Amino acid sequence: MKKLFGLFAILSLAVGFTACEEVPVEPGNYDVAISANKTEIVANGSDSVSFEVTVDGVVTVDGVQIICLNNNSVLGNDFKTTTAGEYRFAAVYKGIKSNEVVVKATALKKEIVLSADKAEIVGDNTDTVTFTVTVDGEDKTAESTITIVNYGTALEGNTFATDVAGEFIFQARYDGENSNQVIVKATGVETPVQKNLTLTASAIRIKADGTETVTFKAMYGEDDVTATCTIQTTNGLVVENAAFSTTEVGTYNFYALYDNTRSNTVSVDAYDPEMVADYEIGKIYDIFGTNGVCYALKTDKQGNMWAYFFSMDEAYLQWSTENVWCNCGSDKGAWNTYDPFDPRYSYADGGVRDISNYPAFKWCMDHGTDWFMPSSTELQWMWDAVSGGTHDFDCDTMKAYNKLLTDNGGDPFEETYYWSSNETSEDMIELIAFMSDSVVCLEPYKTNKYNVRAAYRIML
Repeated sequence: MKKLFGLFAILSLAVGFTACEEVPVEPGNYDVAISANKTEIVANGSDSVSFEVTVDGVVTVDGVQIICLNNNSVLGNDFKTTTAGEYRFAAVYKGIKSNEVVVKATALKKEIVLSADKAEIVGDNTDTVTFTVTVDGEDKTAESTITIVNYGTALEGNTFATDVAGEFIFQARYDGENSNQVIVKATGVETPVQKNLTLTASAIRIKADGTETVTFKAMYGEDDVTATCTIQTTNGLVVENAAFSTTEVGTYNFYALYDNTRSNTVSVDAYDPEMVADYEIGKIYDIFGTNGVCYALKTDKQGNMWAYFFSMDEAYLQWSTENVWCNCGSDKGAWNTYDPFDPRYSYADGGVRDISNYPAFKWCMDHGTDWFMPSSTELQWMWDAVSGGTHDFDCDTMKAYNKLLTDNGGDPFEETYYWSSNETSEDMIELIAFMSDSVVCLEPYKTNKYNVRAAYRIML
């Protein structure tokens, strides 16, 4: 009876399996093994996997059948398909079934190609690159999403323009699959070279006795235009031959005009030599127990002459911790420092401001009676003095002042912004940049921290 059953099983294998059942085993003791040359193929009808069968360790094809167990179909020595999925295979030799091998057939991948009509654009927000997406050669741009890979943002359509210079990496996605990547370079917009007109003076102090002369130099970019520009004071006095001397005490502010461009302003102080014998600019003086460096000798509009001093130290503090008007106007001199704490100028309800809410003010006033935070004009005189009128932080005059300070236990000036006492709005202050490039601070909020140096003045 067993022989009849075995014969029936062999005949069934010859015509193909009809059910997913274990293959009946014919009496015999064989070691049958099957292996595949790959475990994954593409379901494109041409990519195939080949099998090898061994019986007792010897490769053979005689008497061997390879069965696809998914549908019990008998194969040749290889397998290919157009249907994606996992396929199980076994070999049968004289009724003995081998091990199983599994081969994965993956879906046919689409050929998704992203292309651009140009590889470089100008970053002016008008020059535009247009993208096209093809899938197996067919235009699928409208159904695709194009992403800027290095910015993580998707385009709204298939065009791109920018005002940012740099490289942008693009990739398209269609039906869950990604395309190649395309790089587009955006170059910076070329702008006309803006020339600066810079006026410098050979001295920022001269004697008001006609014996000393200051000479000027005007540079338009790298061109010396001293001989062809107009140099004048802010009140309209034109300078002849780029040289100035006077017998009248006062502060003179000069600027140059050239090619419809106005230069920076240079301040020159003309002083009475008989009135300044007690103080010399660039020297340290004891001011009622607090040392200060004399940095300016100025005559006010009433004809009074003042000697100005800056503190040996400086601090990095907030102007205030609250944003309220303090009535600190421009060019008021020492007294405007005390406006925030004068009952006449305090809160609308009559309350006096707490000086602890004004750290930079408090620090200046803690130096002693009548020490104050300089106004923007007084602070500009300080920058003029320590830079020798060059406004170059790396100049020899700046180095000399900083050496004077550090040699005598003080703090050197830093190339940064300094607080003035002048408000420009409820929450902003006028700063003076002690920098080689006088960069304007766009948001000098009172609650920010900047450097501050105290000042003092004595009427001569």
